[in-house]
Amino acid sequence: MINKYTYLLISTLTCIACMLTQSISAQEDLDTKSGQMLTVAADGTYTFRAKEVSNTDDDQFMGAELNPLEDPNGRELSGDRQERSILRSLKSQLQEIEANSTILRYQNKKKRAALKEKFKIAKKAKDIDQIADLDQQIKAIEVDYDLEDMRAEESYLLIKKLNNIVKVKPLERAARINELVAESEERLGTTVESIESTNVDFSFEVDGMNPEHISHDEACNITYNGMDESLNQMRIEHASQFLFGHTGEKLKHFLKDENFLNCHAYLTQLDGNYYLNLDLDLATKDASKNYGFIDKGDMVKLTFINGDNFIANSIYRAEGKLEPYSGHTKYEAIYKLQDIEMELIEDLELDKVAIIWSSGFEEYPVYEIDVLQRQLECLKKAE
Repeated sequence: MINKYTYLLISTLTCIACMLTQSISAQEDLDTKSGQMLTVAADGTYTFRAKEVSNTDDDQFMGAELNPLEDPNGRELSGDRQERSILRSLKSQLQEIEANSTILRYQNKKKRAALKEKFKIAKKAKDIDQIADLDQQIKAIEVDYDLEDMRAEESYLLIKKLNNIVKVKPLERAARINELVAESEERLGTTVESIESTNVDFSFEVDGMNPEHISHDEACNITYNGMDESLNQMRIEHASQFLFGHTGEKLKHFLKDENFLNCHAYLTQLDGNYYLNLDLDLATKDASKNYGFIDKGDMVKLTFINGDNFIANSIYRAEGKLEPYSGHTKYEAIYKLQDIEMELIEDLELDKVAIIWSSGFEEYPVYEIDVLQRQLECLKKAE
């Protein structure tokens, strides 16, 4: 016979078992491409499923090519110890980026699946407003998924290069490590000192902005307002204005007060439709090799100061054009904007711009946060 106390105990244990089962089912096992084994909780935090084998040998990244005639005590002053320290630090950061991007990619995939189910229901119900809203949400999630997928892939490829440092000849090793450090910073924003710069004291700071661009000119500068005969459409267009500049940390020392990448932007209205034009100027003749191109349909993501964002698609393929006299490469990208996106531009200041190139993506902080707001106001006044 089960008395009430025994029944209460059984009920309590059953509830605890259910809670534990739900907790376990809320976890997900994921593996990164480089071999990290993650257990991800519902809140996005993760632990390693099994303790990874950590090679503490000092030669884990480089060959043990010792000179038998060399004084072993003198090796303490060589660059080997510094190289190992840099490689360990870089690998740790790359693994963290790969793990986080793998998790975010998985979460975005689940969100996209859930939104698509809602989209099917809305389509059956012929709810036009909800269909449009869900379509925008799905597109935004797909951009986020693609960005994290690229970050996960790029971090994996860099980890692979890092592990192959062992095959590099000792005399060439420092240069190869510095190339890897610079590439990782440019692609993923890692913060590891290169071998050459560790003994240099940079007493100045560069904020990435070229002061000559920060004018905050409130006056409208409409460059075209009338019938465009070539398009057979009414066109209103604002002058190009500085939007942001970007320079990687390692390049700031060489470029001083110049930016590696400068972006100017302007809005165009064609028969009531709006377009965002981005003029990109990269201070390198190798941009087409390193960045590639911006293909037709490729996306740009605009994130505003309150966290809201939208994506827009390129209307044609933008190839890099080399300027022989300056050695710079220029791109002219045009993205079509939707009405709902114009409302965000009108109401909010811009915070970040993420551009998808054929070689990957990069996200840039915006300094002229209200430039598109002011241009839109000018275009509306000119109507």
